[in-house]
Amino acid sequence: MSYLGYPRLNFAGTFQADVPTANNTPEYFDSDLWEPRLARAMQLPDVNGWWNPGGTGDIRLTDVRVTSCHSPDGTRATEAREDGLVGGRLVDDDVRTNGKFVDLDPSDQLITELYAMRPRLLDASGRQVLRAEVLTTAVEDIWLRSMGAGGVPYPAGAYQSVLTGLEWADDLDSPVLAALRARTEEGRLSIRFAMDSVELGFAGPSDRTTFGRIVGAIGPYRSGEPQRFVAGRRLRKVGDGGPLSDACFRIDDATGTVFVDLGNSVPTTEPNGPLTDVGELRLAVLDDADKPTVLAPLAGLGDADFYERDAGIATARLTPDQVALAGGHRLALVDGSDAAAPVLSENADATWIHVDGSVQKLYAGTGAGESGSAPVYATRYGKPAAGLRISFTPVSPGKALTLPEEVVTDAAGRATLTFTCQDPGNPRGYIDGDLAQVAYGSVRRPGEPDGQIHFRVFDVYRAPERPTWVRDVEPVFRQYANLYPVMRDILDLGNYNHVLRHATYIRRTLTAPQESPNHMPVTRDLSPGKRDMIVSWLNTAPAPPLLEIATVDDLRQVLQQAALVELATIPPYLAALISIKPDRNVRIAELIRGVVLEEMQHMAQVCNLLNAVGGTPRIGRPARVPTYPGKLPGPVLPDLQVRLRRLSLEHVKDVFMAIEQPEYPVVDGEVFKGAVISPDSARLDHRGRVLSADPKAMDTLERWFVRAEHKPQTIGWLYNQIARAIVRLDHGGTLFTGDPARQVSWPDAPQTLYQITDKRSALLAVYQIIEQGEGTPTDIGHTSAAHELGHYYRFEEIVKGHELVRNAKGAWVFEGPEIPFDPDGVYPVIDDADTYALPADSPERRASQLCDDAYTNLLGALGRMVDGHPEEMDNIVGLMSKVQVLAKNLVATPSSAGASTVLGPAFQSPGTTGS
Repeated sequence: MSYLGYPRLNFAGTFQADVPTANNTPEYFDSDLWEPRLARAMQLPDVNGWWNPGGTGDIRLTDVRVTSCHSPDGTRATEAREDGLVGGRLVDDDVRTNGKFVDLDPSDQLITELYAMRPRLLDASGRQVLRAEVLTTAVEDIWLRSMGAGGVPYPAGAYQSVLTGLEWADDLDSPVLAALRARTEEGRLSIRFAMDSVELGFAGPSDRTTFGRIVGAIGPYRSGEPQRFVAGRRLRKVGDGGPLSDACFRIDDATGTVFVDLGNSVPTTEPNGPLTDVGELRLAVLDDADKPTVLAPLAGLGDADFYERDAGIATARLTPDQVALAGGHRLALVDGSDAAAPVLSENADATWIHVDGSVQKLYAGTGAGESGSAPVYATRYGKPAAGLRISFTPVSPGKALTLPEEVVTDAAGRATLTFTCQDPGNPRGYIDGDLAQVAYGSVRRPGEPDGQIHFRVFDVYRAPERPTWVRDVEPVFRQYANLYPVMRDILDLGNYNHVLRHATYIRRTLTAPQESPNHMPVTRDLSPGKRDMIVSWLNTAPAPPLLEIATVDDLRQVLQQAALVELATIPPYLAALISIKPDRNVRIAELIRGVVLEEMQHMAQVCNLLNAVGGTPRIGRPARVPTYPGKLPGPVLPDLQVRLRRLSLEHVKDVFMAIEQPEYPVVDGEVFKGAVISPDSARLDHRGRVLSADPKAMDTLERWFVRAEHKPQTIGWLYNQIARAIVRLDHGGTLFTGDPARQVSWPDAPQTLYQITDKRSALLAVYQIIEQGEGTPTDIGHTSAAHELGHYYRFEEIVKGHELVRNAKGAWVFEGPEIPFDPDGVYPVIDDADTYALPADSPERRASQLCDDAYTNLLGALGRMVDGHPEEMDNIVGLMSKVQVLAKNLVATPSSAGASTVLGPAFQSPGTTGS
């Protein structure tokens, strides 16, 4: 029987599809190309994160009313006095969270599944009479139903499923609800609803964005029926003409009633508007020459409230002779003209084939493959079609999927489609798995498919024996943190500290059944292998490992992150430097400029290290580029928000000094504050090559790195881990396999840029980086001159307003020459300059984009230099000057007409078009 008959209740109203939309663009899945603007709602022509990037994934029933009820004999009640359900409401569950909308894949996003929706039915008095759960199902029959302002199309689609876990009220005052309860079997009801007119915001901001219309019906379920469609008959479009979309129907032979579901078939005059007037429609039988003979008119279609009142289900009454005729002939809907022209009709053999489960997700596990199956139903003239050959034809064949070319139905008109998957081998890189679409239909009707099955086959993931945050977990979680920014309201999945604080919650949501609304909303497209790896990592005692450099590949990955850390510090320092007016705050400018140069040297030094161990540095697009405001790349200082701001003492103290905070390690149980080795322990040439080194000093340095224990997640800790890995992985020089010709030389660098050829030069380079600022272990009393002060102390001089000098007692104090800060000597630059926050095609945006383009070129040149072209150092100098010139032009430009602030460099390097 299903919903397409009697008894039945109809409902209509509004719902919210609070779907997240930043994941609609496949390119956004590449974390290396992610930009913060992609998490913002679009403001055309900037697509950004589309229309609802902050969506929760929830489906919410906002105002859905029972519009009518049909008793078993077809009597319709439209008022509460006729049946207490009319005027009642269909509402969300009150004891658990909402159901979820989930797209199958960014490349197959029109296939949206509905998970864990659990509606409650309230009668007209507000009393709950039923609670039930909608079995997971996918949208079908998507089409463009109406056009909005500016020619924006508004699609519609339908969901059909069964209601399970029925919880009835003890006493049912509603005769229709009592009849439904008495007639349903297997503890299930049948439900179908159409959704349309969801406002996507393409025409501009709207308070209806994410809201749409829902219209549907609930009826009995009979044992053996399909769960996600009616095994009845199908009316299809005739040629390319006509306004109607396909519709299903069934004939109740006992009563002669024909039920035609036009709820997702008739267009509307406008989004959320009434149905288009398609005139009179009549049911007709077609002869072999397609000539129609009218049987009966469809009742109710012309009524103004037909759609909401009857869920778009029209009826016709046939005589017994007409029922017999319809039982062996094709049917059609014809218009009201004398010619009775068909607008919808059954196909040539009046068959309808449908798979109960149009979405399938597979995972090949360890590589042995995974098998699955789906039931296939076939009817002819609405009755089971035995012996029907059904073909399966790949439309978009996935290499990992195997299935038969055809199956044959049994006496009950059923068959089972079995399929097997293998590891697809990660064909899409940053998107897990592969897709396949398979069309199916009657062998006798080649080229006329009845439907498609959509497969997603996940990549096989071979988890390491001991997963770590940096290597294994963070890359997965960072992608989700980008694509589902709403999660940050709860926790930042890209932050190790946040993840540990919420470990119990994450573990529970990951291990909850996928059908549960508590399954982590953003991970229904996470492969079982990666999910199990993350759970295993969360279960590691005493704490999930943060960083372990066990292999050369691990070392290369961490060195790449260290290079990005160094790169990430340069724009914030430059932003403050550029905000200083000419000839003002001169000493402060000198201090910041000196730090910037050393940070550039550190970045080049790390790239030399990476080249030396056979790696390939990636600076600039298409690799990851640090973004602002944001945290530093890699596993360091995850709770520090790094921003682009004009010079101020507060900013220097809260951000710059936090980045460069000294961190004294513990060595053999005691805090270490002394110099490790003497500056003259090694002799170098002008290009930074180590000519000789004191073996005893080198041994002391190596043992210090091995024994020193740093506070985790500090920059000093990161470099100490790198040094330890170098010691551990180098076996007689075998670690340093890189081409020496790739080493960058910078004779004019503020300190030594080491050419890395062996363990000693590598450890000396790491030690210099640490000494110059990042977690310096050297007690300030061991520093010989002010110009050698670590970065932290130079920034502290700015905050204290005096140089750091030795006093008469030999102690270092901030009592040297004054370093005055003149606030009027700083341009009023806006905080966190953002090119894409400026009006599109405005002079301000064009000026900011010019600076961004120069910065992008600078990064590209840096990337080329450290990737085998060290001779291009002069190009870097020229591009750096260009960036500074264009940035100075920005600080002379008002941020908007009449504004008291000026623009500043955004240091953005778009990785995508945002479209």
